[in-house]
Amino acid sequence: KIPPQYFDEIIAGVQMDLTVTRYNSFEELSDYCYRVASVVGLICLEIFGYSDPEAKQSAIDLGIAMQLVNIMRDVKEDAERDRVYLPQDELSKFGYSEEAILAGVYDERFVELMRFQATRARDFFQKGMDLLPMVSARSRACPAILGGLYWTLLDRMEERNWNVFEGRVRLSTRQKLWLAG
Repeated sequence: KIPPQYFDEIIAGVQMDLTVTRYNSFEELSDYCYRVASVVGLICLEIFGYSDPEAKQSAIDLGIAMQLVNIMRDVKEDAERDRVYLPQDELSKFGYSEEAILAGVYDERFVELMRFQATRARDFFQKGMDLLPMVSARSRACPAILGGLYWTLLDRMEERNWNVFEGRVRLSTRQKLWLAG
């Protein structure tokens, strides 16, 4: 019973990855996040089963949270591919520029920009984790583990004071297994 339009949305998201390298606002970015991450959650929700219609919004929020963490973690790698996913209007708001991202400039402006993004991601996580009691106990492990892994990645970036230019933030296999447990 997976709605076919979900697959169309994923394809549209992949097409965006091939053609769009900048986002002017969070509204534009959230459309991308919905397509490449939230829709996957909606598909999983159809597989897991749910009874509360609010589960869909929670799955959307959890997908956006996880994609925002990916975007934050991958700033350097994306810049090397001439992609800047952080919204242009928010770069301006913090006095940081696209050129600074492309050059890997790590300064207080970047730290403040990343703190702002982290607050947004955590807000989406809070709403997204409401999903857990809305799916069967048997199915909760998947979104709980994924949410926990991405939340921990966000914490690791914060521990580095948001310096994602000096190497990719990762979790070890041991950390992943501990979180899964």
